[in-house]
Amino acid sequence: MSQSAPEQSENSLSSRYEEACPSCGLLLDLTDERLFATVKCPGCNSVFRVKTKIGTYELLEIIGHGGSSRVFRARRDQKIGEEDSLPEVALKVLEADQKDYEENLIFLRHEAKFGGLIQHPRVVKVFRLEEDTGGARLEMELMEAGSLHDLMISKGTIDEQQLLETGLEILKALAAAYAKGIVHRDLKPANILFNASGGAKLGDFGLARHLDGMEGSEPEPEIEQHLMATPDYVAPEILNREAGDLRSDIYGLGGSLYHAFTGTPPYLTDGKSLDELQLLKQEPVKLSSSKHKLGSETVSMINQMLNPDPDKRFSTYADLEVAFRSALDRLESRQKKSSPRGGFIKRFLAFFRRS
Repeated sequence: MSQSAPEQSENSLSSRYEEACPSCGLLLDLTDERLFATVKCPGCNSVFRVKTKIGTYELLEIIGHGGSSRVFRARRDQKIGEEDSLPEVALKVLEADQKDYEENLIFLRHEAKFGGLIQHPRVVKVFRLEEDTGGARLEMELMEAGSLHDLMISKGTIDEQQLLETGLEILKALAAAYAKGIVHRDLKPANILFNASGGAKLGDFGLARHLDGMEGSEPEPEIEQHLMATPDYVAPEILNREAGDLRSDIYGLGGSLYHAFTGTPPYLTDGKSLDELQLLKQEPVKLSSSKHKLGSETVSMINQMLNPDPDKRFSTYADLEVAFRSALDRLESRQKKSSPRGGFIKRFLAFFRRS
């Protein structure tokens, strides 16, 4: 960052990005500053955010980030047709000057296409994708309560009933996607999101795949490096470069719930090569009812979801839903016996949560 210099040539001035300090009005050259960066004015020493507008959006807060993109709480700064500006949204931003932009843009287009195609109450709504010379922006439903990953950080392990209800909600999203021929392939706690009322929704279909292909779909780049970013929950067959099917997503959901139940991921994958991961994931994971203080139905279900052999997992979402409801019913029965009055209230709330 530098102070604007009037003697610059016309050509260099045209390529500069400048903003005035909101405190003293000094014009600052912010060409090299990243979107939504924090800067200190050399004139008055005030600290403020810069580049807080992009396309048709005003950026309000960073609410998430990955290796290639950042997610902002944002607001439209213009009207759409005759409607007033939309309420606050989540805006995933890819900046054109970031590494591997063209490849990551394909994944963002996948997310826009598949997320928009499913249209289910348990899938994060995707509104629109904007692209220009500065990058790309995907506008989505704002999930005010953050992700399962965030909840795990703040709480460590999570209540069994809450997780079973969350898993049942995400199962519905996966079933809706599969009905459209779509496999998510990137189930992880960071992609399980909560709205203000605590309901769970599935997001980020960037690595999704249509089982039969789709006319006009983007060519799919080599995805090995992206899978390596979240190997804890990836099904063994995906690591073996197979397309995967609903059983692969069942595995990913099982791995996410395992981590939330126990506080540790199913496997310790840090620093391992692809060959090492493939070998590691052939070893069955075993939850323990006594060690982790979970119901036997829950333990049996998670272990089956995480079986290395796809043929030994649940073969349909309907079968898995039966297992989830059975685990919830047995849990609520145990709670009723230990606390009759409290058990009635929990069953009453759970009925409406799962309906």
